[in-house]
Amino acid sequence: MDRKQLDELVAAQNDARKPLARIQRVSETEFLINDHKYELDTNHTDGFDFDEFVRRYNPALSQYDYIVGDWGYGKLRLRGFFNDDRTETPGPFITALNDYILEDVNFGAAYFVVHNLEARPIIRKTNHRNHRNHAFEEKKVAATRPPIDKRQNMVVKTEKTSDKHHFIIRESKN
Repeated sequence: MDRKQLDELVAAQNDARKPLARIQRVSETEFLINDHKYELDTNHTDGFDFDEFVRRYNPALSQYDYIVGDWGYGKLRLRGFFNDDRTETPGPFITALNDYILEDVNFGAAYFVVHNLEARPIIRKTNHRNHRNHAFEEKKVAATRPPIDKRQNMVVKTEKTSDKHHFIIRESKN
C-alpha cells in the first residue's frame, strides 16, 4: 500500500466519522457544545477551523476551562487547560499556555484558544474503603506450598546432615 492509497483511506474514514457532540455555531466567535457556551478567545494566524473542530472534539474536553487547538502536519490537536482558581485539579493550568506553545506546538504553527464559559466540575470516584485513589491495593501474601510428601514431580534423592545445617537435596521427576 503506497502513501496515496493510505491518504485516501484516512480521508474516507474521517468523512465517515460522526461528531461526538452536538455543536452549533451562534456567531463568528461563539458556539454551543451540548448547550454549553464556548467563546473563541485567540485565533493565531487563522488557526480555528470550525468544521475540523467539530470533527475532532471529544466530550472529555468539557471539564476544561480552555481548549487549545494547534495544527501540526495538517492535523488538528486539541488539549485542555484549567483556570488557575481550580484548586481541585493538579493541572495543566492556563498560565502554562505560553510554555505549551513554545515547547509543544510547532514553531510558527497556527493555533487557537477556546474559552469554556460553563465548564463542568470534575467528579472523581473514590474508593470507600480507603480514600486513596490507587488503581490497585497492595497486600502481602505469604506463599503457601503443600508439604513435601504431597508435592508432585518431586523425589527426595538424598538427605544429608551436617553439624550446623539439616538439608534435603531434591530432584525433579521430569
